[in-house]
Amino acid sequence: MNISQLFGLKSRTKPVLAGLQPPAEGPATIEDGSANALRRQLIQVLVRDVMRRHGIPPSWLDCQMLLVSSRSRGEGMYVRLVMKHWDLRLLTYAVAFQKSLMVEITRFEPRASDWLYGISWQLEVGDTCPYPELPDRSVWVEPPKKPGANREPKQDLERMFAIRDNDMLVRGAEAAAQAAGSYAKTQPQTLTRQ
Repeated sequence: MNISQLFGLKSRTKPVLAGLQPPAEGPATIEDGSANALRRQLIQVLVRDVMRRHGIPPSWLDCQMLLVSSRSRGEGMYVRLVMKHWDLRLLTYAVAFQKSLMVEITRFEPRASDWLYGISWQLEVGDTCPYPELPDRSVWVEPPKKPGANREPKQDLERMFAIRDNDMLVRGAEAAAQAAGSYAKTQPQTLTRQ
């Protein structure tokens, strides 16, 4: 006797039918040639491309694809980015990296939101992390320091001028190349005496 029968309530769940077999098709797979295999390859290429474009060493991140099935959304995938090397810069810019990756994914696969459920991060940095234990609770009470708070204004100005100078060099080279292609070559003219 179950609790519903004890209180005279009718069960709202449907009884499980004996001998009911799951469908012949199994869950989604990442076998060669499947849509998921192509998606996995696309994501892995895009992760490597974003890393290369932003100068992140290839050994710092690994990309894994996880297949999932949701009652509300159906079958899909999660991207798991595994951090293999400790670097505070990578943690600082993880959100920006993820955003850049999503831009690239949707550029190549506009309907990615139909099958890509999300991106997660996993830290597998071993002993390379210099913070193996949590700090004293006072660390969480103090307001966080603003990035660059220890720098002097002179350093900020030098950095901004360097960025501006580099930009001017790039633009100048592009303008020179464009100008060289749009003008005809000139020939010296001989001078005549009168």
